[in-house]
Amino acid sequence: MANLTELSRKEDSVILLELLEPFKELLTDDEITEIAVNRPGQIYFEKRGRWIKKDAPELTFKTLKQIGVAAAVFSGANQEYSTSSPILSAVLPGGERAQFVLPPACQEGTISVTIRKPSFQVRSLDDYAHSGFFDCVRPLNSVNEEDLKLWELYSRIHDAENGVQKKRNFIEACVKARKTLVIAGETGSGKTTFMKALMQSIPFEERIITIEDVPELVYGLPNHDNKVCLFYASEVKTGSTVKPNDLMRSCLRMKPDRILLAELRGSETYDFLNVCLSGHGGSITSCHAGSCKGVFEYLTLKVQQSEEAKTMTPERINTLLHLVIDVVIHVHNSRDKGRHITEIWFNDKYKPNSPKGLNLLGEAR
Repeated sequence: MANLTELSRKEDSVILLELLEPFKELLTDDEITEIAVNRPGQIYFEKRGRWIKKDAPELTFKTLKQIGVAAAVFSGANQEYSTSSPILSAVLPGGERAQFVLPPACQEGTISVTIRKPSFQVRSLDDYAHSGFFDCVRPLNSVNEEDLKLWELYSRIHDAENGVQKKRNFIEACVKARKTLVIAGETGSGKTTFMKALMQSIPFEERIITIEDVPELVYGLPNHDNKVCLFYASEVKTGSTVKPNDLMRSCLRMKPDRILLAELRGSETYDFLNVCLSGHGGSITSCHAGSCKGVFEYLTLKVQQSEEAKTMTPERINTLLHLVIDVVIHVHNSRDKGRHITEIWFNDKYKPNSPKGLNLLGEAR
């Protein structure tokens, strides 16, 4: 005979499944791997590696919030899901993992829901071989063709002829190639504005998540529809206890193609490092530093502010930073020249025939 706990869980499951009815067709399609709601009235789903948009007028703000509340109850982890605790990780009745984000951690009037479906497919090694899975393996520490082209562009940015255009083309190519970029400079040097210009080069089909304390980056993506704009508490924004660290960790469950973090200024730098090390390329962020080389010293200090990094040596942190940061651009604002770029650093792990191979311990130059 079922006990009261089992009966209660069955009831919670029935309630949640009823609320999930608008997702039923997508949840039962074996070719769909991810489902994302960025705002009421529409759904994105990933099928065969491509994001597809679907209108869903029945998914109102109220309904989406009810789904989150029901998921919190069903998961049975005593998780609160409200404006004071707006981030929820839950498991749905079918075993799907779901991530929910409410305002004030996202834009007012929106709710972010991301559902990752479990894979029940079983394939043999022969299946992988016949599908070409092993065809693109290259030697360790080798540089691929795309990176060789980037290094060629970089080697010519100081040419006297068309130097300005070559610098512009190199930076744009790095964004399109999903390199991790850090924009550095002092307060008022134009870091955020330049970041928004770089964001225009991100392909429209990519799913983007921005993280900031006040709305700025959100205005740099007018033509990118598949996006979620997350916000953490700041000195000028009250009513929220969400930290940038919380949002960085939440991003890992939200299937981003890119994570754009407005600024690295504290212990969240460790989480940014962790996200980049987990394979999420193409990030763009900023920090305060007086030069490209100074970026690595500054970020090393910020990583050390995290409790998780207390036992890491500065040398180890510097090694990891060089592993994940591909490009550093230093900007400055002077009275005579206005806002301008002073330095561009490209990680020499991409340098062809480099005796160092992956230059994990090299200095920024």
